[in-house]
Amino acid sequence: MDAPDYMSIVSTLCKEISAGVYAKPDSFPSLTKLMQRFGVSRPSAVRSVAELKRLGLVDSIKGSRTFVLQRNRKIGLAIPGTADSDFFAAVMEGLVDNCREAGMELVVGDMFAVNHSKRDRQAENLARHFVALGVAGVIMQPVGFSDNADALNAIISNMLAKAHIPVVLVDYDIVPPPMRSAYDVVSIDNFNAGRKLAAHLLEAGARRICCLLRRLCADSVRTRFAGVDAETRRVSLRGRCDTIIAEPDDADAIASALEEFRPDAIVCSNDIAASMLAKTLKKLHVRIPGDVLLAGFDDVREAARMKPRLTSMRQPCRELASTAFRTLMERMKTPLLPPRKIFLEAELVVRESTGGESGG
Repeated sequence: MDAPDYMSIVSTLCKEISAGVYAKPDSFPSLTKLMQRFGVSRPSAVRSVAELKRLGLVDSIKGSRTFVLQRNRKIGLAIPGTADSDFFAAVMEGLVDNCREAGMELVVGDMFAVNHSKRDRQAENLARHFVALGVAGVIMQPVGFSDNADALNAIISNMLAKAHIPVVLVDYDIVPPPMRSAYDVVSIDNFNAGRKLAAHLLEAGARRICCLLRRLCADSVRTRFAGVDAETRRVSLRGRCDTIIAEPDDADAIASALEEFRPDAIVCSNDIAASMLAKTLKKLHVRIPGDVLLAGFDDVREAARMKPRLTSMRQPCRELASTAFRTLMERMKTPLLPPRKIFLEAELVVRESTGGESGG
């Protein structure tokens, strides 16, 4: 039988470390014992231990044995979007419950500044705090809505990687699609959610759908709008989804867009933007849904309070939280797993803003 390559040895040892096989001091095998057990040369054994060190699972003191590093029971949570939407607050509540049930401590820092520049600094400081605490893992939403977002996400991810802290991302990746980072990502299927919403609007009679895009937005929003556009084009060879680039409370910009595109349906990036747009449309004497159908994403509390109540794609907050937590636990146990992208389905909730009679 051929000797296993060094990565096979690493995989086996990772599983044993996770199972607590080497929990006792001085219990991790020496290089000689690794060579004997796996039938490999000394360089292969050395390379295997070096990879375990790179993953932050073991360390050694010169002239002494290799030992397993003990992770603490703290999980870091960094969700900058909590300041913008009730959706992330619900995800946070779910994570608190998951940590409590698993006997883990959730560490959450101050990232609630409305000003995005200040929030950027808070995100970087929180990452440094996680490193100082030596947390067992981090669940985070990448920084968004900032001209400096890409650079800051790179700084934070490098900081956590150097500390060998496993990370699971929620909502979107730290790189724009179709690129993929080395991290697990848990989110709804934003493209399919956009298609579902567009299909509903087309069935409701819409023929000229517009998406309202703010200048600074997350990649998840662009993916949703790509789904709206794809479904519109699929149903009608002449159909397309136009993009309005404006702030939802900018009455002049919205009035110009209505004149230019003459939409009979508008999709907003989230329910908060839709609520702001509804007030602007009212100022412009545009009726919802009489003149234009209006829809959003997330299905936060505001959606059901609006008049008319808002049609929205409901995100499964609790399921997202549980999935992100389980994914991090798996990543901590098996660091060599390939990066995964886990999609959950969003639910269409139809209300009066698109002609529906009622909604949950």
